Amino acid sequence: MKKLALTVRTAIERSLEKFGLPNDEAIVRLLLMICAHESRGFVCCKQLNGGPALGLFQMEPNTFDFVQGYLTRTNKFPLISRSMIVERLLIDVEFAAAMARVYLWTEPTPLPDADDLQGLAEYASKFWNRGGEGEPHEYLNDFKIHVWGEV
Repeated sequence: MKKLALTVRTAIERSLEKFGLPNDEAIVRLLLMICAHESRGFVCCKQLNGGPALGLFQMEPNTFDFVQGYLTRTNKFPLISRSMIVERLLIDVEFAAAMARVYLWTEPTPLPDADDLQGLAEYASKFWNRGGEGEPHEYLNDFKIHVWGEV
């Protein structure tokens, strides 16, 4: 695993533990896949061309507000602050990972198995991207390149 990907993986794992979030290898790989694709290899924290998405997961403010509202309405995952501002996604990878995990938690469709990378890529495209331009093959390729170091 590439060094930067390992650092992000560690932050994701710490986040899931720290905030008491559902955790298994499938969600860790899915979050890494989303992050590798959306941040262009773990480097872009603000959307290019003036778009609104922020952080390594490129979460948009509307999605952030949805997650904060979900947390407030349901009282789930009480270790996650309800008072953070959206710009926190730019500087706090653990918080950004927690927000991404909760957003994915709100989707009732079960995650594919951890070893089903194609299934995870399709899941990311359908449930994270939700009508955006990211295609499953792009999520999969970015995961293979930026996480596993395949060319």
